[in-house]
Amino acid sequence: MGKFLSGGRLFGLLALIILLVVVAGMTLRSRISQLTWPERWLHDSESVVSGWIYEPVFQIDTFFRHLRDLQTLYEENAQLQTLVNQDQSLRSEVYQEQQQNQILKQMLDYKGKVPQFQLIAGEVTGRSPISWNDELTISVGTRAGVVHNDPVINQSGQLIGRVVAVAQYSSTVELITSTATSDGVSAAIVTSGAPAYGVIQGSRTHPGMLSMQFISQLARGIKPGDQVTTSGLSDIYPRGLVIGTITQFTSDSTGITRSAIVAPAANMSALEYVFVVSPQPGQVLK
Repeated sequence: MGKFLSGGRLFGLLALIILLVVVAGMTLRSRISQLTWPERWLHDSESVVSGWIYEPVFQIDTFFRHLRDLQTLYEENAQLQTLVNQDQSLRSEVYQEQQQNQILKQMLDYKGKVPQFQLIAGEVTGRSPISWNDELTISVGTRAGVVHNDPVINQSGQLIGRVVAVAQYSSTVELITSTATSDGVSAAIVTSGAPAYGVIQGSRTHPGMLSMQFISQLARGIKPGDQVTTSGLSDIYPRGLVIGTITQFTSDSTGITRSAIVAPAANMSALEYVFVVSPQPGQVLK
């Protein structure tokens, strides 16, 4: 055995092994790079068929991915819209609270300025569109001390009407803009000279406005823009309650007196809280 592997025989065996490895490698590389024609046909056919299948599958997958994206976008938009609506609702609530607080502050301020009057605070609870300028319902009645013919003012002390019907927990207020009554409010035009007197009623020619009648033609110095208040010449209304402002004068047919159109000082379309006044006859509001 030692003689067989000695010398040139060993060298020749190693050379033979190396040659076999090289030939085997070349053979394998040739088989990989050079396919037979059935293999090539099968490979090409598989590529074509894969292309036919891949493109529709890809389009379908893309379509459903877009649907999922649209669904996600829709849900996000819905959530965003909900947040926007909540924000708007919150803003509206905050604004209403601010308005209510402002009105209540005005009521407290006014009440502190007229300690001579008993002021009963109430809330407007009913107002019909049919009789919008004629009457409304408030949330206080006899249990709170309200009686028939009590004057009613807004939060700033401006006259809006009088109580014409009273229940235990509510009252009906006839507004000064009403044209459904023959009663009027004895009023005075505030001037630097002698006051001019007249009677205030709801205007039939200017809905929502007031008509001041029986103003003497002899009254001097009165003009549009002058303030009109209660005169105190009444058993119902104390003197000095603000009624409104004169906008224009008109002559009566008799030529003895004249009339005036008066804009109410109170915002008659936005009455939420009121005071019922329980004054003594002839009291002066300062």
